[in-house]
Amino acid sequence: MSETCSKDYLPLGKVFGFLTKKYIGIVAGRMSDTPVARYYFPLLTIGLNSGKISQQELADHILTDKVSLVRILDCLEKDGLIERITNPNDRRQHLLKITDQGFPWIAKIQKVLQETDDAFLEFIAPEHRACFEQELRKICMSVKNLPAEEVELFYNRTKESKI
Repeated sequence: MSETCSKDYLPLGKVFGFLTKKYIGIVAGRMSDTPVARYYFPLLTIGLNSGKISQQELADHILTDKVSLVRILDCLEKDGLIERITNPNDRRQHLLKITDQGFPWIAKIQKVLQETDDAFLEFIAPEHRACFEQELRKICMSVKNLPAEEVELFYNRTKESKI
């Protein structure tokens, strides 16, 4: 058996995919009593910067492409959680604003994401957490411009499903 096919080897994609599924599952379970079914981090970012963040700024912040961002915003807008408003200083640009229906969930999203982060990081020694998070950010920034097929990952919770 070759070195890369040993029973102890897992490609990074498999590791990150497993962690992503677990993370999203935990967050979705903790948010199941809300009308927010997905796109928690984009909604949180809009809520914390309501009326001051453009679509491009949001795409850059959440590390996504424009096509995926439009799908995210269309869904959040359809659910009545955000609205796009024309930037009065640049009519070509849209600013994103949280709606009255979306605003009450911002604090809960922030709390749930922080609790989930803490639950994942509890397995790393406290003195290594900051370095670990810094290295993950470095990987994200380093690979974001590598050529790759765009694939959208999402969780679609229905009213009937339970986690």
